[in-house]
Amino acid sequence: MKTETLIIGGGLSGLYAAYLLSRQERDFLLIEGRNRLGGRILSEALPSTAGSNTFTAFDLGPTWYWPDHQRMSRLLDELGIENFRQYTNGASRYEDPQRGVESFSNPGQMPPSFRVAGGMARLIDRLAEHIPTERLRLSNRAAGITLQGGHLEVAVRGAAGTEQNIRADRVLMALPPRLAMRSISLEPALPVPVHQALLAIPTWMAGHAKVVAVYDRPFWRDQGLSGHAFSHIGPAMEIHDASQPDGPAALFGFLGVPAQERRKIDPAAVRAAAIAQFERLFGPEAAQPTAIFLKDWIDDPLTATEDDLAPLYNHPEYGLPAAAQHLWDGRLIFCATEAASSYGGYLEGALVAAEAATGKPST
Repeated sequence: MKTETLIIGGGLSGLYAAYLLSRQERDFLLIEGRNRLGGRILSEALPSTAGSNTFTAFDLGPTWYWPDHQRMSRLLDELGIENFRQYTNGASRYEDPQRGVESFSNPGQMPPSFRVAGGMARLIDRLAEHIPTERLRLSNRAAGITLQGGHLEVAVRGAAGTEQNIRADRVLMALPPRLAMRSISLEPALPVPVHQALLAIPTWMAGHAKVVAVYDRPFWRDQGLSGHAFSHIGPAMEIHDASQPDGPAALFGFLGVPAQERRKIDPAAVRAAAIAQFERLFGPEAAQPTAIFLKDWIDDPLTATEDDLAPLYNHPEYGLPAAAQHLWDGRLIFCATEAASSYGGYLEGALVAAEAATGKPST
């Protein structure tokens, strides 16, 4: 099989690259190792709403974008997707072992952020609607890429153990550089300094875990609370209101337990501890969620590697090293958010990288 451009990875960067190439009427094929599109964008619906048209789902991956993320704003408008502002009205909570739970006000300390109505996966679904289905192949993983003269040969493994070679003029690596280096063999091998530099780029979200508790209504607002909290007890260290504008309410938290330690804990125990924490912070109604979701990205082999067990305490400085920006005469291109020249690690960065990889003029 032949194609002009093979995109490896069906997260936001890969899918947006496919969307742009489709609009340019270019020849391409996208392969994705999972049985779904979206990559680190994952929105879970309640059983009662799954498959319905209510667009009510809760984000277990990226949740927000910000006012300066102009590409995200334009793309959502272009696709007809509604947004809404993150709810922050009211007091925040704080807990530590010595003082217990306290309330505090923090006017002006939380910059405005925006969410996608119905869940971030709506963006993925809407992009996919604009791409011919025959150009998207799920449950297909790239195992190796070989440079042969003026083209690339890509070995692809299917879900049933099938194997196929795809010939492409160029390959867009729309997956984290670290994951690509650990899961895809390259022939000829990259120079050792380039290989090591790519392995050193942290994968955003890979070490994170999120828990979401769903409720019939946002009862914390009755208490004058925003749903926002910090904790030095845990298991969640940072908590936010995850409610949709119309539909069930929710709280979500980033777990503060290091990834290495989380592997030793039963997920059921994590869920129980999170519910107990929400009850401490927001009262007895928090003890009775209608649903609870937990996603630990360190256990997702199509996101994280063992390199990602080391915790990140600050947002990394992303972007490709100069030596990795024109590999194999420009035929091998990294275009995940970690490779973006700006906004790396954010959804906006995924769009920046995809535009650069497809030749879309920056605006």
